Amino acid sequence: MWTRRHLLGAALCLGLVALGGGASANEGITLDVSVVHAKKGGATVDPALASIEGALTKAFKGYGTFRKLDAEKLELTQGGAPGRVSLPNGKTAVFAYKGAAGPRHKLELRIPESKVDVDLRAPARKVFFQAGLPHDGGILILALFLAD
Repeated sequence: MWTRRHLLGAALCLGLVALGGGASANEGITLDVSVVHAKKGGATVDPALASIEGALTKAFKGYGTFRKLDAEKLELTQGGAPGRVSLPNGKTAVFAYKGAAGPRHKLELRIPESKVDVDLRAPARKVFFQAGLPHDGGILILALFLAD
């Protein structure tokens, strides 16, 4: 027969299990990385970039042509192996997840061959950009989207 004490104990155990599951879910994220080539002049946006066209053209006003070159989905965990994205200029972007900081997530982006080593704080479910590496008469833009 279940007494109040047994029911309370069972509820407490279920609550602790639920909390434990939530904590481990926050240890990892999915990072969508799109590699975009931007050039000055023209007014052409690759249809594959339709979902972020407004953000791209607003953030990079001096550029008119945007072409999606590649896309990768990285599963990153805090303290786990970094994710790597090969860039069309022969370099490699390396991403590491450093954990959550309130509503934002901490990431590290390194491109060792270009001496890039930056710490990022990014919100989940909102596109953000890292850009500036020269490529083929324009620049490379990394369009990043964090799904937690």
